[in-house]
This record gives sequence, structure tokens and C-alpha cells, in this order.
Amino acid sequence: MRNANIESLSPGPTLIERAYETILAAICDRRLSPNQRINQDELAARLHISRQPVGQALSILKSQGFVRDNGRRGLLIAPLERETVRSIYQLREALDAMAARLAAERCSPADLAEGRRLLAEGRKAVEAESVEVLIAADMRFHMWTYSASGNPLLVETMNHYWNHLRRAMGEILRHRPSRRRVWMEHEAILRAIIEGDAKTAESLAVAHSRDAAQSMVGSIPGTTVEVSAAPRALAATPASAAKRPPVLPPLARQRRKASG
Repeated sequence: MRNANIESLSPGPTLIERAYETILAAICDRRLSPNQRINQDELAARLHISRQPVGQALSILKSQGFVRDNGRRGLLIAPLERETVRSIYQLREALDAMAARLAAERCSPADLAEGRRLLAEGRKAVEAESVEVLIAADMRFHMWTYSASGNPLLVETMNHYWNHLRRAMGEILRHRPSRRRVWMEHEAILRAIIEGDAKTAESLAVAHSRDAAQSMVGSIPGTTVEVSAAPRALAATPASAAKRPPVLPPLARQRRKASG
């Protein structure tokens, strides 16, 4: 291989990854609404790229439950279903409790400094009056607890499912009293983690998840709505999305699955 003339590759997201992240953000932010029909050619034109990376991105989104087949009419944005969200919250309750307990037992001084920073960031988000900013701050705080637990499988598992929850969070966070309550609960969880009180951190995380589940599941209609034929603008991913945690499962692995 010493004499092989192989061009080096510069790191960076591929077109498939960029298409995936942009379409996912539009789904979660409801710029592409539930049950809306989508067209691969139209998406490619809006994103100013070819059909192939869009098709690969849609295959990944379909495997993750964000997009569904619509028979001969192509694809549509999957509706947000009550039972799916309920199931995710059942999983989240168990994993959030584990993450908080492990974080209280294991997290480093650097982890704690990051937790304090994210709490301050969340308080600012409450004052910012932007639902999108609030959702991003909420996700970052919870992803921090998974990371601080020291268990990478928690990060990988919950990052994927949080994108489904992100679709429903907007309705809850439109109510101002809920915004402050959420961050008061985050503060209590962080305090228990800082104090190394694993039992209290675990208990608070369970209560926080159950309260969120009750509000979230109750906000979702029990039946799906009619298919929407009217396309909505697919703009570039908002700047605030740049701070969101990376989407998992890893796209490289998902791409191989989608193309195989």
C-alpha cells in the first residue's frame, strides 16, 4: 500500500446525513406535519440535491418510524400516536431513573460543571419565550444525565426515542406554567446528583418522567387525522438545532441497513 495513490478524505457529514437531519428537524418542528404526503423529487428540489441522498434519508426515517408508506401514493409523515408515546415513556421512566442513579454515583467534576451550565441555559430558555429553544434545552439536559451515567447505551437508545417525543413536546411547552415547573424539577434532579444522593436522584427522575408522560400522552388525539395534501415549507434546519445532540442510532449503520 506504500505506493498506492489514494486521495485522503476530509471529515464531515455526507449529503445523506445532511438530508436526514434536515428532514428530521422539519418533521419534529412540524414544518412537515403528521399525515402530510411527501414527494422525493420535491424534497430533493427544495434541498437542492439529487434524489439519491433524499431517498436514502427517507429509508432511514422510515426504518425509525418517522415516515410511512402511503400505498401507491408514495410516502407520508407518520402520525404521532398515543400508544407509541406511552410506550416510549414507559421505557424512559426506567432508563431516566437508571441514568440519574448512576450519574449520582459516578459523574465527574467536569460532568457536574456541564450540568450546572445546562441548567442555567434552560432557565434562560424559559425567559426566551421560544418553544423550539425550550425543547432543545430540555433534550440537552436529559442527554447530559445519560452521558453522565457513564453508560453509552443509554445515550444511544434515548437519543433516538427523544426525537419522537420532541414532536409532541411543543403542545405542552406552549403553556407557560409548565415551562418553569419542568426546570424546577430539573434543578432538583441535578442537586441530588451533585450531592451524590443516588436514591433521591432516581426517585425524582421517576416522578419527573411520570408527570411528563401524563401531560404528553393526554395531549395526543386518540385517532389519526385526515391525510394532508398541502405541502409546507421545508426550510433549512434552524440555527438552534445545531446545539441539539447528535441523532442515534449512528447513521452509517442505518445507511448500510437501508441500502442493503
